[in-house]
Amino acid sequence: MVSEKNSASITGKISDGMSSFEIYNNKEIYRFDGLGFAITGRLVSGFCGFVIIILMLVYTFSSAASSIMVADLGGSNAFVGDVEIIEEAGPTLSGTMNPGSSVDFGYIIEDTEWDYTSNLRLSHIEVVVNWEANGAGSVGARQVTFQVSTQNDTTGETQDQSGFDGTMTVQIPIQMLPETVSGTADSVEAFVGSYETEGEWAGGTFTYNSGSTITNDNSISYSISLKVYVWDIQNVRQTII
Repeated sequence: MVSEKNSASITGKISDGMSSFEIYNNKEIYRFDGLGFAITGRLVSGFCGFVIIILMLVYTFSSAASSIMVADLGGSNAFVGDVEIIEEAGPTLSGTMNPGSSVDFGYIIEDTEWDYTSNLRLSHIEVVVNWEANGAGSVGARQVTFQVSTQNDTTGETQDQSGFDGTMTVQIPIQMLPETVSGTADSVEAFVGSYETEGEWAGGTFTYNSGSTITNDNSISYSISLKVYVWDIQNVRQTII
């Protein structure tokens, strides 16, 4: 019973609306007495509908033309991708040193194992030295200096340390990307390639400045290693410009 009443109510409202619309269509809005011509509601409704249709057609053809231009004429597309950092082991060297001695490595001695200039997707590299005083029950602090640079930046960074052992790390940034990158390009390959840049050839010098005057064995053992961090852009998806 309630459903029938609601249905009847809706039907009645539609009927009333149609009647009002028909009355408006037949109504004179303005009369040109000299011309014997009158503007009716029907003319107004028809003109408005015509304008709306024209606007819709203009928008449709404009959108289609833009789509064809981007797809067929090589227009730029917007992309977003997620950055992943991958750690890779590089070269290492180790040995023993006496006070006043030093060891060079990398580009300083033209060791090509340390040359990563051809790697275009380096995020950063780290050069690490681990050292330890030799001799049973070693006493007296040792003084060491670790200088690391690249072929393109020979100033680099220098760290000093004293004690009986230690670790020093020098980080060299190259192309450190955020977790998510975005940009415009003609293709996914071009988008990823836009972040590529030439790598670096690292090198430096580790120096054993002074030892203990108490112990007979003043030597230290050391190990210098290179860690390489490579970026990769994954899950690349196209977005709307």
